[in-house]
Amino acid sequence: MYICDKCWNESLKWTGQCSFCKEWNSLKEFKEAKLNWVWEKWEAKKLESLSEVISENKEVKIKTNSSELNNVLWWWIVPWWVVLLSWEPGIWKSTITLWLAKQVKEQIIYISWEETSYQIADRAKRLWVVWDNMKLLAESCIEDILETLSKNKTDILVIDSISVMHSKNITWVAWSISQVRFITDLLVAYAKKTNTAVFIIWHINKDWNLAWPKTLEHMVDTVLYFEWDKYDNLRILRALKNRFWPTSEIAIFSMNENWLEDLKNPWLEFVNSKEDTIWSSLSITIEWTRPLIVETESLTTYTKFGYPKRSARWVNSSKLDLIVAVLGKYSSIKLEAYDVYTNIARWLKIEEPGIDLSLAVSIISSKSNEKVSKDSIYIWEISLTGKIKKPVHLEKRVKEAEKMWFKKVFIPDCDISSKKVEIVKVKDVSELVNKIKS
Repeated sequence: MYICDKCWNESLKWTGQCSFCKEWNSLKEFKEAKLNWVWEKWEAKKLESLSEVISENKEVKIKTNSSELNNVLWWWIVPWWVVLLSWEPGIWKSTITLWLAKQVKEQIIYISWEETSYQIADRAKRLWVVWDNMKLLAESCIEDILETLSKNKTDILVIDSISVMHSKNITWVAWSISQVRFITDLLVAYAKKTNTAVFIIWHINKDWNLAWPKTLEHMVDTVLYFEWDKYDNLRILRALKNRFWPTSEIAIFSMNENWLEDLKNPWLEFVNSKEDTIWSSLSITIEWTRPLIVETESLTTYTKFGYPKRSARWVNSSKLDLIVAVLGKYSSIKLEAYDVYTNIARWLKIEEPGIDLSLAVSIISSKSNEKVSKDSIYIWEISLTGKIKKPVHLEKRVKEAEKMWFKKVFIPDCDISSKKVEIVKVKDVSELVNKIKS
């Protein structure tokens, strides 16, 4: 097997260029390290009936003081839970694990080798974090760590980070694939046997994906991404995998001078202005169970080159291509000679199709130079036939609009009514253009 020394992608044979990161001459031959352990004998284990397990299950789940953290972690931290926390350096992954001590009353052991105990304590002091339920250990040997844990019971264990941990039973260096796999396997076994929740800090590669090895994601119970923009004070904790709760749930925090805080009104954070504008419109997206009001922005300019440019930030570029093509085919908005740029305000990445209508409205507004009222909401997906598709979770989105200042909700033609807002039903993009201009 060959491993890329840039992105750590695995390949069965050597090639001149890595198929994942496209780096040249980066594949190196890799041989799995052998363990020094000798298995003396096998041991038969006792089987348990399902009814006995259900009746004897008295494990106490750990509920935090943060409603946002509870929202993304299934409303509590489960004992024997193994969580992988990742994102790029400088986002405060270590800080959020320190912040965790404020949110729970249970005992926490924080293990770090990248920083000494004095550095962690100094950062905690600067952030006004002094809690007696957290103990520190500066160590990188997993065998010594497990021996220490056997004599010091804890409810939550934090590993910062697994990339610097090593095992005496593996001959490879600390950051090698063999070390990471083996140490993670030991931590998962420790979590299950002792009913301890384990948080493992890891990093991403230059392609914004979880770094090698890929099996690390399969070994843990939950994978969390802590996202940010260095020019903004918002932090988003997103669950990409969860064995106990649906994924795509998010927690939204604001970062002040000292600490993280739950965002009190997240539905207002992603709207720049309530004034009518030419280039933007509003929609309601659903991040699993949470409706959020988002502002879509678009700019159309006459192209100076032979091929018009399409640029999308925080939405899929293929979504923009589809909307531009549908508008050109089924409406009077022709964009063959225009560059089109779209953006989601406040860098919230949107994957679901519920904002298609809002993107189309902002593009139509910019092209026709018509203002769009900010007391209107545009919801759902545009099909390749130019029709507005029937949505899911539409009732929840309309109820969210009723709570706010909105007066009109543009939706597909379906059986939904409201006493608080005006429901405007749209069948296709041609009808949408006419209603905006009128």
